[in-house]
Amino acid sequence: MRNSKQNRNYILQRVKRVFRVIIYLVVLPLVVTGQVKESCIPASFGNSRLNPLPFITLEENKVIHGKDFIKRALPMPAGHTILLGEDIPAKGVWDTLGGTFAWRIGFHVPGAPALNIYFSNLNLREGDKLFVYTSNDYPKEAYTEINNDVLFGVGFLSGDSLVVELNTLYHTVPFEVAEVGVADRSAGVAGRDFGGAGGCEVLVNCDEGENWQREKDGVARVLVKEATNLFWCTGSLVNNTNNDGKPYFLTANHCGAYASDLDYNAWIFYFNYEGENCGFPAMEPDASHRLMGARLLAHSSNDVAWASDFKLLLLNEDIPGDFRVFYNGWDRSGTVSLSGVTIHHPQGDIKMISTYEEPIVSTEYSGLEPDDNGMFWKVKWAETVNGHGVTEGGSSGSPLFNADDYIIGTLTGGEASCSYPEKPDYYGKLSHAWESEGADSTSQLKYWLDPLNTGVLSLKGTNLDTTRVQANFASDVFEITVGEQVHYMNYSTGNITGYAWYFEGGEPSFSDKETPSQIQYNTSGSYSVTLIAKSANENDKLHRPGYIKVLPLITPNPSVKGIFRLSFGKEMPLDIEVLIYDVYGRQVTPVIINEENNSLYINLSMHVAGVYLIRVKTEKFNRILKAFYVKK
Repeated sequence: MRNSKQNRNYILQRVKRVFRVIIYLVVLPLVVTGQVKESCIPASFGNSRLNPLPFITLEENKVIHGKDFIKRALPMPAGHTILLGEDIPAKGVWDTLGGTFAWRIGFHVPGAPALNIYFSNLNLREGDKLFVYTSNDYPKEAYTEINNDVLFGVGFLSGDSLVVELNTLYHTVPFEVAEVGVADRSAGVAGRDFGGAGGCEVLVNCDEGENWQREKDGVARVLVKEATNLFWCTGSLVNNTNNDGKPYFLTANHCGAYASDLDYNAWIFYFNYEGENCGFPAMEPDASHRLMGARLLAHSSNDVAWASDFKLLLLNEDIPGDFRVFYNGWDRSGTVSLSGVTIHHPQGDIKMISTYEEPIVSTEYSGLEPDDNGMFWKVKWAETVNGHGVTEGGSSGSPLFNADDYIIGTLTGGEASCSYPEKPDYYGKLSHAWESEGADSTSQLKYWLDPLNTGVLSLKGTNLDTTRVQANFASDVFEITVGEQVHYMNYSTGNITGYAWYFEGGEPSFSDKETPSQIQYNTSGSYSVTLIAKSANENDKLHRPGYIKVLPLITPNPSVKGIFRLSFGKEMPLDIEVLIYDVYGRQVTPVIINEENNSLYINLSMHVAGVYLIRVKTEKFNRILKAFYVKK
């Protein structure tokens, strides 16, 4: 094992070799993190007249391994951090290189597979360039003032030593080096990172992923920070009814369940971290499409016995255009999916895909029996052409897609593995996370993902390509009584040349206008609305079944005689079931009900005055109406 002096000599030799190669290259600008806009060489490179580089050797914290993380709904450990003192800037060394000052310091953790670093109170000035690199490679990026934040992290770099270098016109260090992260070394040579996934996994660009090329672009690997713990998780960008590219990111709540606001600021999101084809790459793919930091918007409770284990974040930055991302659509209907996939980063490895080919089952977490009211989907994975993809630690929070390409759940945990591929996994239902875990915006998805309050059950994904046509609409109301009207708003995007609206049960039933006139509904029932947006090259169709619910009109209400008329409009349903309850939920009998002129007449005159609940059930709807009986 090298001592500090040997480390210093080794890294200097390595730097000189790298520099000799670099000076023959044309260094092109790169967009590396969405924050970083520069690619350049540290001022110290190739300079032989430098002060000796000080290396600080760090001792690791005690780490307890061997826990069954996935079954206990805990995220996969990626490593841990070592807290540093406030005197780090004073321990570095300064060099004057032409008109630039260079400040440098090194950190060494013996035997560590990889290291990363976190800066606090980063306050770089105009012209400052901050580099982090190892003895294994030269830096590909410079951090600048656009990266300034209260906590800023750099992803793992291979090796047990790294160097921090500041190039500046000022002789001061405008940040603190707060923590050095050490990659988990308990999983063998590959560790929990590139190359760590099980041998049964299927790369996302194999044949199995051919029909999921858009959806995969929304899925990202996440380096989670929670105090001094680091974890690998997965999650996805999700679309909202504004279709505006707001960077909402859906994952599992157990990924950093106790993370602080400051911790979230240091989470690192890796997009497009995948192989180019169906062969596992010999070299790690480009990991430069990464973003730093997020804000917690909504989440479930930490107990999977009572919650569906979801977490919604808002990334600190808009996604750069060259990241090629997709904001995935969702389905909150709770409908059982017959087939689909999950896309994930097992063990923090490159992007994989796992396939299911039999209906998923509604159940409780780790439930053995089906439960229609369960908060989880139980999934069993299928063997496919290129493997038997499952999930592993690091897959937590990954999206479960149905056959229509919509997200319907996020991974909590399970028993599946490459050793036991036939075992099930459990995904928290998006339908339950929608609004069943609380009315407050911090405990539901509805407030954030349906800002237009459209009430839609599903929403298509988008890549924000304005040349593509995408149909989208909303209405001012979703539930009316017979004879009332509905106003529709058109939110379609793209180079649209025409529209076709179809209003089941409405008058008129068709419109080719961009914004149709108010549509009147004269018969009770539950009706679909369809919009087709047309262009010269393509059409896009949005069909929303059961979107408008037309209730019977109850008159008079209140009634002084106890007689109420239920008007169903132009047609009387053939399969009406009517039940009457008092305010305590007790069924009321006897009740006289007569039918006349497409209406029901309900006589409550033999009962006491008060509020009554009239449940009207037909093939088209099932609703409870309030009737007020007031005796003079």
